[in-house]
Amino acid sequence: MLDNLTHFEFLMVAGGLVAGWVKFQNDYGKLSSRVHALESDNAEFKADVKQLLKDIQEVKLLLAKNKVE
Repeated sequence: MLDNLTHFEFLMVAGGLVAGWVKFQNDYGKLSSRVHALESDNAEFKADVKQLLKDIQEVKLLLAKNKVE
């Protein structure tokens, strides 16, 4: 099999493998940055929801105090 490959064909195959590896690394870097951005947004969303729940509990307590008095 390898005896039938010329130098040009071998270089083309090697170049194709290198190009594929570079493209894979580039796509992996893009996806990693997107995941990091989404996780950051998710953390901000969770913090906002926690604050909202605290505020709702405070409103419930104020309503309960007003009914008692």
